[in-house]
Amino acid sequence: MSHATSGMPARTVVLDWRHGSIGPLEPCVLCGTPALNRSPVRGVPCHKGCAETWIAGHARDASELARLVRDFTPRGGEPR
Repeated sequence: MSHATSGMPARTVVLDWRHGSIGPLEPCVLCGTPALNRSPVRGVPCHKGCAETWIAGHARDASELARLVRDFTPRGGEPR
């Protein structure tokens, strides 16, 4: 018996944050627990996993998922 909560397949999001920065411990903008990571696009304290989970949960369809991943991944390996 399956325990799936919906017929939609789970989406996996993997952001490229290799060029993100580290800062002092501050609350993650998504979960509130201390984070060293800074979003390479927004510069705010955020766990990479929290950002990936937020994107996967808020995209309404595949095209919006692709847009959100593009929006939250720095272009050319450089932070904006």
